Amino acid sequence: MIADLCTPVVPSAPDAAEAAEYARTADDARTAGDTRIALVAYRKAAELGDEHAVVAIRELCALGSALTLDDAVALFKRGELDKADAILATLDTPGASFFRGAIALRRHDGTHAEAYLRVAERDPAYAGASQTLLRIARRTGKLEGVAFIGGEVDTNPHLLPDTPPTGDTATPATDGNGQLAVTTAARPWAWLALRDALVWRKQATQSDLDYLGNTASLAVEDDRGPDHVVIRYDFDDDVLGGEMYLIAHRATLGYRRDLAGWDVGASYSFRVRDFQRATEATFDGDVHSAEVTSTVHASPTLDVDSKMFGWRETTEDPLFTNWTVGAQLGVRVRPRDRVRIGATLGSWAGFYDGLDPNGDARHDYHADASGEVELDLDDNVLALAAVTAMVNRSTIADFDYWKLVARIGLAFAIGGP
Repeated sequence: MIADLCTPVVPSAPDAAEAAEYARTADDARTAGDTRIALVAYRKAAELGDEHAVVAIRELCALGSALTLDDAVALFKRGELDKADAILATLDTPGASFFRGAIALRRHDGTHAEAYLRVAERDPAYAGASQTLLRIARRTGKLEGVAFIGGEVDTNPHLLPDTPPTGDTATPATDGNGQLAVTTAARPWAWLALRDALVWRKQATQSDLDYLGNTASLAVEDDRGPDHVVIRYDFDDDVLGGEMYLIAHRATLGYRRDLAGWDVGASYSFRVRDFQRATEATFDGDVHSAEVTSTVHASPTLDVDSKMFGWRETTEDPLFTNWTVGAQLGVRVRPRDRVRIGATLGSWAGFYDGLDPNGDARHDYHADASGEVELDLDDNVLALAAVTAMVNRSTIADFDYWKLVARIGLAFAIGGP
């Protein structure tokens, strides 16, 4: 169709006013990325004697003839979304519609993504992949929400979020709990993201460990090209056993670079923790953390993640003040259209400032592993199952511990517009 619109223009009787109207319509369509409409209008303007339209037709047709879907896909893989979209707009093919849909998803534009993917799925070559992305498109938009309802079994629920183990976790007491987690996100502008994550756990027997945690986030993001920058602020407000437990603030600066088939990134965060109960006040302090990440897109169905990280944690009690370094390796696999599997394996070593009452220095060596399976039951309903295991060995025996958590439940995801 684009090729037909690039055939020579046959002049008609000049009409400057009507030609200018067509040219303005064409300019608007070109700005919006609709090359076909732009060419139709430019041809009308050129027929009526508009020289600007003649030049514009030459430029658009040269771009369309010189660049192909492969060029656009290469730019897409490198994160050059605007450049890729400009090429795709000149290509009236199912492949172009598919990748324009994928770009719209990256921009959290579920409405346009669905429109493009509806066109692409008519082609058998893109039908399966389009149907997969269509499910994501129906959960994507300027407003997004996910609610998880399930339960878990925890062999050591005393290992609480943010609280350094105090030594009383070496003899764990298994307990089950019901869990509700709700995450909402709003993007009033492309560069601004507001998120809130609420987690509620109700223990079956150990009610003093009933937990309500909330994290509110504000992020400023630059996600327009291969370089992604985010500045984020998080506020945590947690309740434990019906009492205020923790108030914390965190500032994060992150960067990621998209390469062809490979992403690399780095981030730094500073966190201030203020425990509200006297029993945890000794853990008040700051955490400086940094990490370097890498993701290799080994195939359309396999991603390999790696991470090196470290932190400096300061607390009121020097026995819990430490330097820590570690690494993590993960894989994400999509063996079937509706199935996603993820697994991670990590380890770290911590070196503590303080000595125990016997004068012994504390060194901890930690390992953890996790696995998760997600199954799309419907466009907006997912089944989730996960297991996490961790073990800690310390030069001070009181700080040896282990933990195993198994979780299962359903998630409900919506998005729009």
